[in-house]
Amino acid sequence: EGMIRESMDILKNIYGTRESWYLVNGSTVGILAAISACCRQGDGILISRSCHKSVYNAIRILCLKAYYFEPNLSGQYQLFEEIGDEQMERIRETLEKHPDIRAVVLPSPTYEGVVMDIARLKQTTKRYDTVLIVDEAHGAHFPFHTYFPESAVKCGADIVIQSTHKTLPAMTQTALLHLCSDTISPERITDMLSVYESSSPSYVLMASAEYSVAFMHENAAKVQEYVDNLQNFRKKCEQLRCIHLIGKEGLHCWDYDRGKLVFSVKNTDWNGIRLFDTLLQRYHVELEMADHFHCIAMTSVCDSAKMYEVLWEALREIDREIMKSMSDHKENLLKCEESGHENDLLKCEKSGHENDLLKCTETAGKELIFLPEKVLESWQCENLEKETVRLEEAAGRVAGAYVMLYPPGIPVLVPGEKIMKETVENLRYYIYNGYNVLGMSGSDISVLKKCGGGKCLL
Repeated sequence: EGMIRESMDILKNIYGTRESWYLVNGSTVGILAAISACCRQGDGILISRSCHKSVYNAIRILCLKAYYFEPNLSGQYQLFEEIGDEQMERIRETLEKHPDIRAVVLPSPTYEGVVMDIARLKQTTKRYDTVLIVDEAHGAHFPFHTYFPESAVKCGADIVIQSTHKTLPAMTQTALLHLCSDTISPERITDMLSVYESSSPSYVLMASAEYSVAFMHENAAKVQEYVDNLQNFRKKCEQLRCIHLIGKEGLHCWDYDRGKLVFSVKNTDWNGIRLFDTLLQRYHVELEMADHFHCIAMTSVCDSAKMYEVLWEALREIDREIMKSMSDHKENLLKCEESGHENDLLKCEKSGHENDLLKCTETAGKELIFLPEKVLESWQCENLEKETVRLEEAAGRVAGAYVMLYPPGIPVLVPGEKIMKETVENLRYYIYNGYNVLGMSGSDISVLKKCGGGKCLL
């Protein structure tokens, strides 16, 4: 009440919501509260497999029955795209078949900036009287300029959660929760927030979140400068030959957040991790994260034109280096080919190019969103006895713990899921290529010792 209530009223007017709350424990607490407000213990929930781990934790806490859908995977860039017609039909069929589903949850934008068609999805969820919750953690900046996609708040979502600390000038842990419809009462949301949040929230953090929104709302010229910097940088990156700055073009998506800078080095003899390390060690530019195919840079209104220029000059030099390396490699291959010695050709292909895509790369990429068979719900595994086995011995066993890539925190395995040979191959690939794999100890993985009356080997 008082000054906090006054600030919340201003906040909901800026975002155009029914009610809005400041959060001091990140989007995580908003997701936990939103799902808890919509679902009772034992209900069903339909989620994108690419959801953040906080969604899976809500499922554990509430003992929900989890149903999944998976977005398309871009063959060109190896990242999640739009929910296609086929996936949309599967969502409809799942809601039709399981009337116990009380909420549908998905991230939009994704970690890589892909924005989903929320309005279209809302048509389906409304038909089946389910609450649509959108994890818009990376989209708090959307309402402040038309250069950015339209927020899920305006596209029909019932509840939207945003992280101010990700894209606005706010301190870590700050976030917002928006109630956009009358499907859930504000009192229910407030009640659930009181369960998960501190009863003594930090005024410093709340003031930081309040300031960040006010700054964006009141400083149109500064936001325009931010947009100008992004446009100029993207224009310059069109000159790059080997490093590709991903945009909406070439992706199947409803929209794309051009404030997210995703650099692809696919089809070169570099990988994203090498690009990340080179930028850091040689140019002292640290990006957000890297995987085999990409590097991701987060931007905000606080980035100066000078910072974009430093990044551009570094990328231009590296791009030339990659081009020369590719040219030299091609020349060596031609020489070997002309000599007629196939064995020499193979040596040329392998020597000095250990970062070329591994034999398993193509299959690993295709199976990135492979959905394992669910044997038990995750929460049913909590008190079951577990053991640790080598990864290569895990095929056919049932996962005993979450295994996820972080960032962004998307599970590869959920407790209770059958570990398929494809999953084992993927995890070996991730570990070999330097991904940050959480939930494993080296190459050891937790599995259930028994399922029911026998050993968990399926």
